[in-house]
This record gives sequence, structure tokens and C-alpha cells, in this order.
Amino acid sequence: MAEYSTTNPLIAPDGLSITPIWTTIITQSDGITEQRKAKQLFPKYDVKLKYPTAIIPTDIKIIYAFYMARKGAYEAFYIYDKESDAHVTQFVGWGDGSTLVFDIPGKTTSLQSVYIDGTLQSSGYTVLASGGTEDSDRIQFTGAPILGQLITCSFTGYLRMRVRFKEDRLSRENLTHLLYRGGEIELKGLSAEDL
Repeated sequence: MAEYSTTNPLIAPDGLSITPIWTTIITQSDGITEQRKAKQLFPKYDVKLKYPTAIIPTDIKIIYAFYMARKGAYEAFYIYDKESDAHVTQFVGWGDGSTLVFDIPGKTTSLQSVYIDGTLQSSGYTVLASGGTEDSDRIQFTGAPILGQLITCSFTGYLRMRVRFKEDRLSRENLTHLLYRGGEIELKGLSAEDL
């Protein structure tokens, strides 16, 4: 899976607006009492990229080539937050009884707390710096988590988000006009299970 660079000085956005998206079903049974049901355990992250109005044509070509290589909204990719921050209970993966190494959804992480089915693990794993998908950090267990066990991690670092372009139809001219007038490129957040 590809990564949209937020650190490459040629195409890094000036601003990165990240919105966590939850899906909650809310019903009122008697007009007074409210019931809520979460449809997902972890948020998706919608992202808006804002570029300087002084962006040069070469940078626009790089951004457009990345858009075309993803086939518009078709192909998912990763983007990292530009700021290191604390992230609580982020989805890592599901145990399958044989996999020992899992990607942490972040890079340059520290203060990692690893949980299996909500229980903090004090041993039985090692955190590996980088080496994961798009250079994410990884967790290596000494024994594979069993089938169906939920693995999560809290950490401080740069959050990795799985996204796709929101727009499926975007000409180079429209992209150029959008960026020159200070517009934003919108990315739609995806869960780890979305294809």
C-alpha cells in the first residue's frame, strides 16, 4: 500500500485537518430515553490537506501523479499525522494463532501499551522500531495471539491513517485551480478491514 508523504518538502501540506469519524446509531424509544449503539470499535479518520497558495507547478504534478496512480478514489493509502501526539487504544489487528508480528498504526512511537482483548500486557512482546507497512513500528509477540483476540495499542507518536481520495473525478486543471486558491484535498477515512 502506498504512503502519501507529509514530510517530503516538495509536496507536504501546510495544514492537515484530521476528523475522527464514529458511526453511532441513536434511537429514542419513548421520546425521553435514548439508546446508543456503536457500529464500529475504532474511528475512521477523514483528512483535509491544505497547501500554500504559492505551490509550484512541479509540486502539483507530483500530487496529481499520486492521485492518478491510486486511480482516484479506488485505491487506499496511508498518511501520517504531521505531529507526534498521544493515541489511546488504536486498532492493531486480530490474532489468528500463528502471526507473531503486527504493525502499530504509528511510527516513531514511544510509551507503548499493548492490550489483548482489553487486558494490558506487561510482557511477552517486543516493540520494533520501523520495518512495518509504510515504515510503521511493529509489535513482535513471543507467542501468537489466539484466533479472534483483539490487539490494540496506546502510544505516543505519528498516527498512521488509512484513507482514499474522496473525489473520483479530478482533472489536473481543477486540482491546480483548487490548490492555487487555497483549497483543500479531501481524503476519506477507511477502517483496517475496508478493501
